[in-house]
Amino acid sequence: MKTERLVLVVLLFLFETAIAQNGWFWQYPKPQGNTLRDIFIFDSNTAIAVGDVGTVIKTTDGGMHWEVQHHAGGTSYDLCSVHFVDVLHGWAAGGTREWFKNKNVLIKTIDGGKTWTEVETGIDSLNFNAVHFVNADTGFVVGEDGILLRTTNGGNSWDRRKMDDYIGFWLDIFQLTAVTFTDEHTGWIIGAGYYGNQIYKTTDCGATWQWNEWIINPKIYNGLWDICFVDKKNGFIIGDNSDFLKTTDGGITWQHQILSEKYQTDDYQFFNSVFFTDSMTGWIVGGNGTIDGRHGGFILKTIDGGENWVKQDSTKDFGQFYIVRFSSLIAGEPTKKEGWIMGQDGIIYRTIDSGDNWISQGDEKYGLNSIYFIDESTGWAVGEKGVVLHTEDGGSNWHEQSQSDTLLLSSVYAIDTQTAFVVGEKTEGSWPSYLQHGIILRTTDGGQSWTRQTFDTLSKFSSIVFVNDSTGWITVTRGTLLKTTDKGNTWKQFSSGLGTVLNSIQFIDDSTGWVSFYGGNTLLKTLDGGENWNSQFIDSNLRMYSFHFATASMGWAVGEYSGRKNIFKTLDGGASWSPSINAPIAHYYFVHFVNENTGWAVGGYRIEGRLKSSIIKTIDGGGIWIEQKGPTMNEIFSIYFINENTGWAVGDGIFKTTTGGVVSVDEKEESGNNVPRQIMLFQNYPNPFNSSTIFHYKLPKSDFVSLRVYDLLGRLVNTLVEKWLPEGDYKISWSANNLPSGLYFFRLRVGEFSETKKAILLR
Repeated sequence: MKTERLVLVVLLFLFETAIAQNGWFWQYPKPQGNTLRDIFIFDSNTAIAVGDVGTVIKTTDGGMHWEVQHHAGGTSYDLCSVHFVDVLHGWAAGGTREWFKNKNVLIKTIDGGKTWTEVETGIDSLNFNAVHFVNADTGFVVGEDGILLRTTNGGNSWDRRKMDDYIGFWLDIFQLTAVTFTDEHTGWIIGAGYYGNQIYKTTDCGATWQWNEWIINPKIYNGLWDICFVDKKNGFIIGDNSDFLKTTDGGITWQHQILSEKYQTDDYQFFNSVFFTDSMTGWIVGGNGTIDGRHGGFILKTIDGGENWVKQDSTKDFGQFYIVRFSSLIAGEPTKKEGWIMGQDGIIYRTIDSGDNWISQGDEKYGLNSIYFIDESTGWAVGEKGVVLHTEDGGSNWHEQSQSDTLLLSSVYAIDTQTAFVVGEKTEGSWPSYLQHGIILRTTDGGQSWTRQTFDTLSKFSSIVFVNDSTGWITVTRGTLLKTTDKGNTWKQFSSGLGTVLNSIQFIDDSTGWVSFYGGNTLLKTLDGGENWNSQFIDSNLRMYSFHFATASMGWAVGEYSGRKNIFKTLDGGASWSPSINAPIAHYYFVHFVNENTGWAVGGYRIEGRLKSSIIKTIDGGGIWIEQKGPTMNEIFSIYFINENTGWAVGDGIFKTTTGGVVSVDEKEESGNNVPRQIMLFQNYPNPFNSSTIFHYKLPKSDFVSLRVYDLLGRLVNTLVEKWLPEGDYKISWSANNLPSGLYFFRLRVGEFSETKKAILLR
């Protein structure tokens, strides 16, 4: 009994330690790679920016360093706007930014952005676009479908109306996009709507609003996206189709220019933000609508009040820009020298010379496919544009060792800190007639130099692995294997005709190994070092992307979600397989185990039109899989752990954990309306518990609900709920009578939602 209690005390310690630490965080690009959509600047050194996945970043040294947090206030939604009333009190607003089933979020901080809490507004399905506070008490939130929220008591309660209600008739407003005030009484809201000219004004601090249908003639029917006033008379607005508006009489009249027509160019398709430091000097940023938007950004500057504009260039291709700002009124009058521009993929540019030059404050972003570490310090990551990134300090700093736009690198493996191999493809020509040639990059000096070997007769190389220091294997997409027995000095075609598209490869020892087909449902296994291969069928529902064996007998295969079967396990070396019954819904692209019990799978999935990254972990060999919060919304393609705590993942960046991916658990329940805006599963209480505990969850709408309890081995202990339930707040007591002390898991499934938490029974 003493031994059992000691084990539980250790479990409790590990559990409490884990929930006190962060899970996954960005290592590359720095400071992070999620899109940034708004910034609030306090002074020349201090600023807070917000963006996707609940991202909040703060600098106090002019952008040299940024404090980064994701899921601020517990939200994974995109934050589109941020505003502060003083150095401590601020607000951020946003939502899912989807066409259907939109949701919103409003969060608040009272400690300068260190911590955030979600604020209940009573609005669920309409996305928020902007937030602005006139003073500590009076603030506004605007968004989709003309929604306008107003508070006069610091956000404790909100008046919720459509702009139509203020104007007195239906306006068919699509979006209200921005709000600003020139003093405590006079303010402006702009947007997009069927009747055009979406400019609204108040002179009584938002108690009433006016709309002049013909304030601009001919009308502007394009959406308006940002507004800036430098004083009570001089204001500026930008919108779709390169619309630029200017007033010099407090908005009584507006001058209208279409800059793409004026300059006879298609480069200025989308204006996203405008800012003026005085009536003469201003900037417009946006994007030109290239396919991925990553190289379509531009910066325009005027020094004559917008009569003429000059495009500013950079040594790098700009990504899409979403916001330009120079300062706030908290620090006094706007500075004319220092400002920031931010945008897609976490782009940050700063100027200290009135916008004559913009300097990048972040790394260039790449899509990455593979990562490998030889120890806690030394590792490589590879991906698109032939990029090879290297670290010697555990990823605190990543250095670009190689880059070529004609290469697509798919896999990396290191024998030691000096010797590493990268495989992929070299592309020649253009689609649909381009050619793909297999390629190997090799370094023997830690990456200071790389030698390249191209195989013109073979197509893309998918994966590389070494059995020992001398013997290695490479899979070729068209059913061929390459083998080396001299540490990669020479490679010979070893097997061919094995199938159509070979993907991953793994050897447990010199004799036993497996090869998978990309998107297939079968493995090939060898017991004689690759001389002969036998087929091992897994399941007809599986579209496999990755597999991993922890021992010669125990392995896992993961792939695309189909019929709730996306993870399979074998205990007999691949002869037979069984599906995981509780794996969260996702397409899994990679699986990795550090021992027979502890492993991770990564991937992504599109739910209700929104892309969602997925990281799941098991500590019982795949009996129970627990979802972990990742710092990105985009898919994750590979993962590598050197022990149970320290690991890295790659996709649209490099992410690291030192806690096995365990994230903080917020046990606080927000007060407010009993009908939540999203499904919520709270930590059980008490925890640890003796004999009984309470499970607490909330439903925003009626749905089929399953609440089950599992033991440490993944065996079902109790089914507490298995039925349709209406929206509401639910608490259910669980009595663990006759059950032994230990660690248990309770899982809530609601439709496609699934979340698992831990409970400790301590007698």
